[in-house]
Amino acid sequence: MPREYIRPEQNEQTEKEVRGSAKALAVRLIQLAGGAGNISEAIHCTTRLRLRLRDSSRVDEAGLSGLPEVQGVFFRTEQLQIILGSANVFKVHRQVLRILQDTSTVTQQEAESPPVSLEPPNQESTSKDKGLVKQGILRQAVDAVSFFSDIVVPMIPLFVGVGLLLGLFSMMEVFGWAPQDSIWFRTLSLLTRSAFQLMAVMFGYHTAKRFGGTPPLGAAIGIVMTQPDLLRVTGFGGSHISSADLLLAPQFGYQGAVIPTILAVLLMTLIEKALRRILPSSTSVMLIPFLSLATGGTLAILVIGPLTSQLSGSLSSMLELVFRQGGTIFGLLLGGIYSTIVVSGLHHGIQAVEIGLITNPDISVNFLLPIWSMANIAQGAAGLAVYTRTRDKALRKIALPASITAFFGITEPVTFGVNLKLGRPFLGAAAGGAAGGAYVAFHQVAADSFGLTGIPMIAFIVQLGQMNLIHYLIGFLLAAITAFMVTWILGVDEPSGIRNKKA
Repeated sequence: MPREYIRPEQNEQTEKEVRGSAKALAVRLIQLAGGAGNISEAIHCTTRLRLRLRDSSRVDEAGLSGLPEVQGVFFRTEQLQIILGSANVFKVHRQVLRILQDTSTVTQQEAESPPVSLEPPNQESTSKDKGLVKQGILRQAVDAVSFFSDIVVPMIPLFVGVGLLLGLFSMMEVFGWAPQDSIWFRTLSLLTRSAFQLMAVMFGYHTAKRFGGTPPLGAAIGIVMTQPDLLRVTGFGGSHISSADLLLAPQFGYQGAVIPTILAVLLMTLIEKALRRILPSSTSVMLIPFLSLATGGTLAILVIGPLTSQLSGSLSSMLELVFRQGGTIFGLLLGGIYSTIVVSGLHHGIQAVEIGLITNPDISVNFLLPIWSMANIAQGAAGLAVYTRTRDKALRKIALPASITAFFGITEPVTFGVNLKLGRPFLGAAAGGAAGGAYVAFHQVAADSFGLTGIPMIAFIVQLGQMNLIHYLIGFLLAAITAFMVTWILGVDEPSGIRNKKA
């Protein structure tokens, strides 16, 4: 296993001295991932450390899977995803970044060691990556959706916070917990509205960063695309939005700006890169930011805003039509395959569609989230079936807490750490997700927000009516019971990787 990219003083530490610490785990993960020189980028989501690699063949996948702290290992294109759980991923990610930065400083002084940076890999690696991308239309589609996932992943905590804020705000409005003119109601409305605007800003920031542009300029485009009166500027429609409207519907100013913002920032970044090739360096500091923002912003307002508004409305209406006309089949299929989408790491890109549904004034509800929720609940129930049936102490130690977190919307630990490794429980979870998804879709259960699924999602369900809540709870039980029973019937195969782990 290559160790030449780890600093000598780190290698001299004994396992006994650093065992269990985030730094020790970060050092070990970097070693098994091929060394710091093999990592071009390190990001994380709620439970996964995501390492973008230059050469995936240098990864010791068996060694990674054998670490007690690692709940699962998964490859998506050139990205290595390591399931660490929500309790460890933030601390380990911070230590990984520090090690990569320190190693970059050391290796820049050594000609024989490849530098650690976020620059593209060498020509040979680039040619190899291009060859992989050209394997077919399906691979290109996966890469396209992966792009949205890469942008959304750093924003997951914000998504969760905004979703719960909107759920609390909606319950306060529906149940009359506070008058609309009270300081508490207005304060919560301001927090929620500001969070929604910040989401578009962060989309712009991360899109510009992802494409190699200037992130602050991308953030500025995000501000532009969230203005409530954006369409009135162009004369394409839209009435004046009063402060009272925004007080009662703080998400309205967001206007489903995810895809418009990404497209606008992409266009601005292309303009910025072209200007850098044309303009002399002596004038680039002043002219490039000005021309990029002025040109890209103008096109965003006059072209992209109106065009994507029409396209987004058409897509949302089409999904609504399919949901209304063939809801049962729709829910059955999507509930059954959603966990597979999660395995691919592409599920975060779906949130852009969900936001478009909520912000479409003709729909204003999210009928996709209840279906996803059934699939997540089924993963937790399948994990509980594993816990009750297996006699492997190490497996039971993993299965119970991982299953509980799935009922609160965090499914990666049980999906990768238990169900997918065993195989049959993953099929049981798919059956439960299909059953629950078909039920909630048949009864047209909907949410008024996006964010966490499972138990926390009740906050997004209850304000749309009593029957909406009742059918959601029935679907909850149906998905859980089906997944548990199917998993129990299919049986549990003891994986050697988990059996050999230390308890």
